[in-house]
Amino acid sequence: MAERGPRIGFWLDRIRAQSKETDFYAWYVVFVLTLASIISYVDRQILAIMIGPVRRDLDISDTQVSLLIGAAFALFFTTLTLPIARLSDRYSRRTIIAVGIFFWSLMTLACGLAQRYSHLFVARMGVGVGEAALAPAAYSMMSDYFTRERLPLAVGVFQSATFVGTGIAYIAGGYLVEYLESIPSLSLPFIGEVRSWQVAFFIVSLPGLLLAGVIYLLREPARTGLMRTDEETNPTNASEVTLADLFRFARSRWKLFSFLFSGFLLMATQGFALFAWGAEFLIRTHDMSRSEAGLSFGLVALIFGISGSITGGIASSWIMSRGLLDGTMRVAVFKCVAITPFSAAMGFVSSGSLAIALLIPVTFLMSLTPGLGAAIVQAVTPNQFRAQMVAVYGIAVGFLSYLLAPLMVALLTQYVFMRDDAVGYSLGSMALVVYPLAALVLHLGLKHYREALKAAEKWDAAPATA
Repeated sequence: MAERGPRIGFWLDRIRAQSKETDFYAWYVVFVLTLASIISYVDRQILAIMIGPVRRDLDISDTQVSLLIGAAFALFFTTLTLPIARLSDRYSRRTIIAVGIFFWSLMTLACGLAQRYSHLFVARMGVGVGEAALAPAAYSMMSDYFTRERLPLAVGVFQSATFVGTGIAYIAGGYLVEYLESIPSLSLPFIGEVRSWQVAFFIVSLPGLLLAGVIYLLREPARTGLMRTDEETNPTNASEVTLADLFRFARSRWKLFSFLFSGFLLMATQGFALFAWGAEFLIRTHDMSRSEAGLSFGLVALIFGISGSITGGIASSWIMSRGLLDGTMRVAVFKCVAITPFSAAMGFVSSGSLAIALLIPVTFLMSLTPGLGAAIVQAVTPNQFRAQMVAVYGIAVGFLSYLLAPLMVALLTQYVFMRDDAVGYSLGSMALVVYPLAALVLHLGLKHYREALKAAEKWDAAPATA
């Protein structure tokens, strides 16, 4: 009986060592990273619920608004993603994330100080600089905390932040701006008279400034799955990897990455178009107040976006456990086929209640896949390149979707349909083209995904390094 305690401790240690995917601390890290991502989406999406007041106060067009939402944010977000990712593959990822969240929160605060369109444009560029630090480093950390089979679920939880942050931005932003709009004059100490949307920027900047310290205290995980020797590249650790090595590896998987990036770019373009213009669609087309539109869109994003993100991760893990290595991409193909009729119809119905009803399956299906693209990249990439390949993925998918999605809706509304209340027609027309094309492209990539997964199996035996 005296040996029972040590034996129990021995087996507990074995369980912890062999089942790192069930480790409580690993899920705590996912929770904190998800909270950081939620704040990032609140900061970037809050502008979407304030389109009317910003357009009025700065005397700008829909096209100019779309550039604030997309191009301004994406410019530095994309430009600095790869350099910051290279740092993430070499140095402390938690420190990089902490510095990033502190900087983007300061720049969100600066958005509230903007007095002209050019001021707001530059401040939005700064928000993108800070947020470039989050995703590559976060995905890289999670890949070292979870096995390949469990990683899609962790990524699904992390990616749910897209919808939580958007939901909070719409709900809180809608009520906040509507309340602030009802006040005749707003004045703050040391700043003076301010507009409603400026105060909203001040408020949403505060949580990130506080969370940066929590992020800095996270434990940096040991790096696993390192490529030791290979016909494609020789470096054994991240400090030896050059950009030439990175692009040599990318070229060796060019067929997979071409199909993967193209398919997820198409999906992201339609998804971000809805995020950018969804509330304004309900306001203009269905005569909802800003608070009503924010609450409706926000609740749907929160409830069905979260459930869809987690369902996508669970479904991918389950399909893979059944022996189908390409399960993650199969989920994406299914999503594209299933979402098309709902997404197209939502933009053309004449009833606001029916539009919101259709928004439910659209949001659920849309949320199945955003994080899965990065999970696929992680699964087929050695550790030395993971943050950088996620950055390349972010450049190929994120930059173009942020740039094109808001702008395409604005251009269709302003120059094709030529009516402010035709935002729904623009969204519906895009869905009819984008989703079927994405389904075809991803289906063609399934074979190449399976081949890349088999090639990656030999990296799992590589020893861990701190």
